[in-house]
Amino acid sequence: MANIKKPGVDAVLVGFGWTGAIMGIELTAAGLKVLALERGENRDTQPDFAYPRITDELSYGIRGKLFQNLSRETVTIRHTPAEIAVPYRQLASFLPGDGVGGAGVHWNGHHWRALPSDLRIRSSYEERYGKKFIPEGMTIQDFGVSYEELEPHFDQFEKICGTSGKAGNIGGKIQPGGNPFEGARANEFPLPPLASVNSARLFEKAARDLGYHPFPQAAANASRAYTNPHGAQLGPCNFCGFCERYGCYMYSKASPQTTLLPVLMKRPNFELRTRSHVLRVNMSPDGKRATGVTYIDAQGNEVEQPADLVVLCAYQFHNVRLLLLSNIGKKYDPATGEGVVGRNYAYQLNGGASLFFDKDQPMNPFVARAPAAR
Repeated sequence: MANIKKPGVDAVLVGFGWTGAIMGIELTAAGLKVLALERGENRDTQPDFAYPRITDELSYGIRGKLFQNLSRETVTIRHTPAEIAVPYRQLASFLPGDGVGGAGVHWNGHHWRALPSDLRIRSSYEERYGKKFIPEGMTIQDFGVSYEELEPHFDQFEKICGTSGKAGNIGGKIQPGGNPFEGARANEFPLPPLASVNSARLFEKAARDLGYHPFPQAAANASRAYTNPHGAQLGPCNFCGFCERYGCYMYSKASPQTTLLPVLMKRPNFELRTRSHVLRVNMSPDGKRATGVTYIDAQGNEVEQPADLVVLCAYQFHNVRLLLLSNIGKKYDPATGEGVVGRNYAYQLNGGASLFFDKDQPMNPFVARAPAAR
């Protein structure tokens, strides 16, 4: 039983990274009274990411100061159902954030769009290779939305981020210099591509000489000064190299702090409470409607927060855990294949190669940007 009950709000957001900030912008613009609950601390470009503090490689690059602290809370992992789940003690394949901005603070700005075939992946494979190509029991399936339905939202987010890139397909017409295999876009990128470093230039030449179509990767790192549709201003990237695992001190890398929070935090119908760890979603007696959440505040109090709308905006693992703890949805059973909550987990996958160049081709990896030509 909670020992404190707060006045109700129209909507409560659980987690305050990219999703929470976007939902905050949209719901407050619709006139709703919105409360965001973030379990971590408050952070902003100033003073938290100020130079030279943020370029501390030991704190951020090695010890992962912006990541979820696994000594306080972790996930467990097992490779087969028969194994005993053990705590995850070192982050590697996924890097959940902690604090305001979440993983949107420490990402490196790779800003890919899904391909049309990605969103109908099962159908695409079956059409090309036949229905027997996909092994029995493999759970891949088409998404419930198409690329065409999502394209306006991809376009909007690129404008919010001030994404730098070169379109390869505008309205079905292939554009020189871009990715000729991408889905059709309604518009060019908001900003031109970032300048290429030496390694990217070498890769581009080698790929083009082999008959491939290299193109500048889309980057949510501003190539020049930019003001987004909400009036937030970004500065040009200075190629400092401190991108992945770090906050951006140049206001160049798109994050909630640089693109949305300067606007959202000034709205009178928005409130943010940090160090507020949500325990569960509270449900109506019939179990069909969310009525709010219960969380632990910074003083250790158990707090009930009523709300007409509950939006789970945390990392995927935490959203699934809250659904399970709140008895929402049907839990996935790997033995029977029934249920959907917790069924699949997808994370980014990037390929790469390491090459060595001698003195005749000097490289300076400390002057860089995160994305490069592909």
